[in-house]
Amino acid sequence: MAMDDYYVHPTAVVEEGAIVGEGTRIWHFAHVRRGARIGSSCNLGKGVYVDVGA
Repeated sequence: MAMDDYYVHPTAVVEEGAIVGEGTRIWHFAHVRRGARIGSSCNLGKGVYVDVGA
């Protein structure tokens, strides 16, 4: 999925290999690890950490 399909705040980290669904928003200081899968239209708040299988 292209980053145009979801929003990532400039302070957030989405590692290469993470899957993020369309319409999802990833906010301040969030971190999504490689291999993690986030569905569509999700909202990940400030400081959230998502790992594989979480």
